[in-house]
Order: sequence, then C-alpha cells, then structure tokens
Amino acid sequence: MKILFVIETCGGGSGRHLLDLARGTAAQGHEVHVAFSPLRADPGFLQALSDLRGVRRFPIEMRTAPGRDDLRALRRLKRYIQHMGPFDVVHGHSSKGGALARLAATWSQARRIYTPHALYTMNPELPPIKRKLYGVIEKLLASTVTDSIILVSEEEHHHALKQGLPEEKMRVIVNGVEPRTAEELERTRQRIRRRLATDDNVPIVGFVGRLDEQKAPERFIEIAARLTPRHPDTRFIMLGNGEKAPLIQSLIDEYGLKKHVKLFTDASGEEFMPAFDLFLMTSRYEAMPYVLIEALAAHLPIVSTDVGGARTVIEEGVNGHIVPESDDVSTLAERVCNLLDDRNRLARYSAAAQRKAVEFREEEMVQQTLAHYASAAG
Repeated sequence: MKILFVIETCGGGSGRHLLDLARGTAAQGHEVHVAFSPLRADPGFLQALSDLRGVRRFPIEMRTAPGRDDLRALRRLKRYIQHMGPFDVVHGHSSKGGALARLAATWSQARRIYTPHALYTMNPELPPIKRKLYGVIEKLLASTVTDSIILVSEEEHHHALKQGLPEEKMRVIVNGVEPRTAEELERTRQRIRRRLATDDNVPIVGFVGRLDEQKAPERFIEIAARLTPRHPDTRFIMLGNGEKAPLIQSLIDEYGLKKHVKLFTDASGEEFMPAFDLFLMTSRYEAMPYVLIEALAAHLPIVSTDVGGARTVIEEGVNGHIVPESDDVSTLAERVCNLLDDRNRLARYSAAAQRKAVEFREEEMVQQTLAHYASAAG
C-alpha cells in the first residue's frame, strides 16, 4: 500500500503514535509518506522522523488555531496528494492534521482515515458553547469526508458515540510499545539513579507529560507538598516541558521543594521510567496516553485520574488505583501515600504491571492498523 500520514502537533503521544506506525508500516514494505508541521515539532520527533529509513518527509506549515493559513496548508497538501499519489490511504492525526488530511484527499481515490488522539470535546474545562461547536464540526467531517475513524481507547469510543459520530465508521485500536526485559530495566534503573545521585532504596514518584492545562502538572506539585512531611526521603521527578514550565518551577520554590522535586524539561520518559517506583498521572482528560503503557512496560504501579485509557491499563487494586478527576488532590495523595507506606503492596502491584504489559505491544497495534487499512482500501 501507499500511505500518507498527516500531523500538525508533532510531539507527545500523537507524535509517538505516528512515528511507530510509520516505522512499522515501512518495515513491512509499504510506501510511507509523512506530512508534518515544523512549527510545533519537538526536537525528538524531528530526529526520530529523520532516522526513519524509507519514509518520505514533507514539511508543511500548519497552525493549531483556525485561520487563513489553513487554506494555504490545504492547497499544498492537496497538490502533494495529486503529484505524489495515488495513495491508498491518507491518515490524519489529531484535530487539525485530521481535518486537513481528509479535506485534501476528498477528490482522490485514497481512503480517508482519522485518529483524533483525544477528541477536543473530551476536555472537561471546555465551555458548553465551544463543546457544541467542536462537536458539530467533528460530526460534519465524520459524515462527509471520512471513511474511517480509529479511536485509541474504549473511553474515547464511548465519548465519540455520545457526540453523534457514526458508529459504523469507528474502530478501536489501542496503542502499544516495545516490550522491555527485566534485565534491561534494571540496568537502566541503576544508570538513571546514579545520574540522580539517589540510593536504590529511596522511593521515586514520577510524572511524565506536557506541562499544560490538559496534564495538570500543578497537581503533582501539590501532592508532593502534602506527602514530603510524612515521607521526607521520597523524591518526586517530573519529565516534560510546555507553557506551564515557569509556573511549575515557581511552585517548587514556593512550597520549598527544591530538595524533593526535580524537573527535567528535555529528558525522555521512556529512559527515566525504570528508575521510578510509582507512576502518577494527574490529567484532566486523555484518549489513550502512551505514558500509561510505558509505565506498564517499566513494571510500575500507577495512580491516575479517571480519564481515557486509565481503565484500559489499570486494574483497580491490582496494579494501581483510579481516582475521580478533580482539582482536589486529596484522594490522589492518599492513594500514593498508602503505597509508599506499604512496600510489599508496591512490589505486588509492580509484578501485576509486568503481567499486564504484554497486552499492549507495538507490533500488534501496527498489524491491526494495517489490517484496517487493507479492509478500508478494499
């Protein structure tokens, strides 16, 4: 098959997902093209994309906010499809990339596929009038210029149904990652802990994600502030960058947490996770975050807000805990504290995470997507 991926937000889980698909499909002999916007591209995404063998890259400026630039991007993308096609599949990722991809491919023979990576209407902070507007736009695009919609979790699928998206066009394919051996994890754990100058017995609670409104990183700082008096030896490690980075640093200073909390704005979560003892996700909304699957692959117990993907990855009281989504962090802090108090339970949860991890393999995700492409193109 000849496949064109289109993405505007080149980073985070959506960028990771696209890179995994591009690498996996190209490795199986398919012709792969990637149209991406360099405006919001993470350096790590650009490097990983340039390292992909046999993948054609097409940089095209796309902006998140709607505007006249969208028409220019749409024309360029349409010309690329005409000149480099015919494509069997044009697969748009996230809201802007998904919309432009489907519109540009309307007059081609390609099957138009869309992966939202968390429909924007899932945002609990969205005003009702905006939720209605975005819902209408998603329904219109789904009914007129979309052949198939791939959702990455059952929670996102249920939300899409509530928004009125056509059920017959939807398919759930959960994200996956490469499995990691216990030996590899232990080597990485020791290396990262040496870098952190932290003894192996010191508990580490970790956060990985963009420092923005969706991920609610300020909740992590508040939890650290609540727990350090009871657990003064515990370290809290944050990995991420974004618009809230200055706020997070100021909160660390305000709460007097410099000795307890460390923020790394340019580190890889996949690299650091084996050094953690517990993973904490504080998000306001999600579809199927890679960080949860990576936490499983690192054999980590998880405490998370009740957002998309949490119930897919976490078995309550087996490998972690799910807490109602709220700005009141009392229950999140309590669940983390209980696990830090009981290292035997922490070890049991870790073993359960290792067993659960086999359900989320990158190879399986790629194979299911390719099978869906074939059926859609047929």
